[in-house]
Amino acid sequence: MNADLEHLIILQAQDLELRRLRAELADAPIQVTAAQTARARAEVALAEANKSLSKEETLRRSQELDVKDRQGKISRLRKQMETATSAAQIAALEHEISFSEQAIATLEDEELASLERTDAFDLARGKATLTLEVTTATLAAARVRAADIATRNTATIAGIETERAALRAQIDEARLSVYDRISKAKGTGVSQAIDHKCAACQMMVRPQRWNDLTDRDPNSEYANTIFTCETCGRLLFYDPRQDAPIRWAPGEKLAAATTNS
Repeated sequence: MNADLEHLIILQAQDLELRRLRAELADAPIQVTAAQTARARAEVALAEANKSLSKEETLRRSQELDVKDRQGKISRLRKQMETATSAAQIAALEHEISFSEQAIATLEDEELASLERTDAFDLARGKATLTLEVTTATLAAARVRAADIATRNTATIAGIETERAALRAQIDEARLSVYDRISKAKGTGVSQAIDHKCAACQMMVRPQRWNDLTDRDPNSEYANTIFTCETCGRLLFYDPRQDAPIRWAPGEKLAAATTNS
């Protein structure tokens, strides 16, 4: 294989790995911010549930005091009826007693409604408490992960950048310029030819071009030629060891390219 092409394959693997590492590095603080937001929402939900519970407890205490006051008033009114001397006085006292009894019944209904609301708020508080615990743990894990990524990726990026600079210095400037231009426009500048297709754009490679890629005599006039995909313009290479696409795990593509060079 052409030496420049071999170097460009490694260079692209480095560029793709740098892209992944930098994206991971940029995403880590975003994940921390998202975890902080989720935890803050859980704190607000818990505070609101506690506030609602406190409000209902205060309301019921007020209702209970009001009921006791009206019960005391009814007791006093009944004693007054014992000394009443006219039918008009008795009727007035009975009216006030009836009014107080109706008020007590209304207060007791409202107290039951308050208890039902309290049950709902108590359930909400339990959920909010659990959510706060989960989001607190998630935030702690996100912070640890972000710190780990910052340390690990920064060091890895620096190492790859050093290797990348040395590698670029070994590549013909014209070919490097073509790679840079295509890579900037399409995301990648080199593509493997697999099963008569360009792996990047999935367009067919002409039979003659395929033969040139796969069956060239090392001593032929095309031995040092780098062919391009006639559809997408990427620099093509053929590796007889890889006749099918490979699903790469993070970092493996760079390691494989470097190893196979």
